[in-house]
Amino acid sequence: MKKRYKIINKTRFYSFITSVCVILLLVIFNLLTTNKVHSSVYEVKYKEVQVTEGDTLWTIAMNHLPNNTDIRKMIYNIKEFNDMSSSYIYPGNVIKIPMNN
Repeated sequence: MKKRYKIINKTRFYSFITSVCVILLLVIFNLLTTNKVHSSVYEVKYKEVQVTEGDTLWTIAMNHLPNNTDIRKMIYNIKEFNDMSSSYIYPGNVIKIPMNN
């Protein structure tokens, strides 16, 4: 024999279900986001370089490479600093090179 439940107050029941769904969505959203914290006090110094014909991200990184730095790390830093999704650059683009102190 099945036990049947009866909803006495539909408004209260639907508000409970809605609030539980909202809380679950907020928790899932918080876990999935990977936001970086940016401080308005911290200022990164950079140098702007205009891309010319024949330039690659590798050659630009090599020309501005600090001592004892891996070229791959420098390219990664340039791409992150400029919000680049790929390594393709075109003549006329302006790329910001982060400068280490």
